[in-house]
Amino acid sequence: MAMNKNKVAKNVDEYIAQFPPDVKAALESLRKIIKTAAPKAEELISYMMPAYKLNGVLVYFAGYKNHIGFYGTPLGHEAFAKELSGYKSGKGSVQFPLGKPLPLKLITQIVKFRVAQNNEKATVKKPVKTAIKKAKPAKLTDEEQVKEWINKLDAAAKKEIEAVQKIIKSSSTKLSERIKWNAPSYYYKEDILTFGPYKTHKLLLIFHHPAVVKVKSNLLEGEYKDRRLVHFKDKADAEKNKTELLRIINEIIKMIDKK
Repeated sequence: MAMNKNKVAKNVDEYIAQFPPDVKAALESLRKIIKTAAPKAEELISYMMPAYKLNGVLVYFAGYKNHIGFYGTPLGHEAFAKELSGYKSGKGSVQFPLGKPLPLKLITQIVKFRVAQNNEKATVKKPVKTAIKKAKPAKLTDEEQVKEWINKLDAAAKKEIEAVQKIIKSSSTKLSERIKWNAPSYYYKEDILTFGPYKTHKLLLIFHHPAVVKVKSNLLEGEYKDRRLVHFKDKADAEKNKTELLRIINEIIKMIDKK
């Protein structure tokens, strides 16, 4: 991503301002299209990308050196699979190459489709309460919540995530697992790392404990003030780098113990 890695954008204006003129112009154009198609949507930064929320997240976008990434969720892209067939895409994502006009009409259609989807979910009538009080279901344990989250993934993503999850859990008996920030997260006294959004053939781990900046490793990416990222192409790549990943986790645990 062609942005200043020393600074994490607090809002969409800051995010776009970090890019070169050609990328900035394309991002501003995409931003305008989305806001026109969904004028009531809330604009925010989520997963370090611009996002638009209305009864749930509608779409995300991101800037790169040679293309603009647009993320309309798997359902949004499935509905327009034929129209998007001319672009490089994955499940829930598409790349619009720089230097070529953005497909304004198509983007508008996708955003409006996502608005309609979210509005429909929000207006589903809740069941009428009966006089008989039903027993509240028992709250799921942390382990059950993680298992439920993983079971909702498609088969390919589940296989990839579970492989990396197994590596992380083998790092230390001190490490605990739970759902936080809408993804499996791992902590020991303090939060250490979390799974980022999964993309086909790309696994992301976000180390958000400040101690990670003191760990030297070729696996760690970014120069953020208090976090580092780790990308794996797939589970085989994660297994190849297993020893180094475990070392990073245990280095952070040691620093937490020294406090």
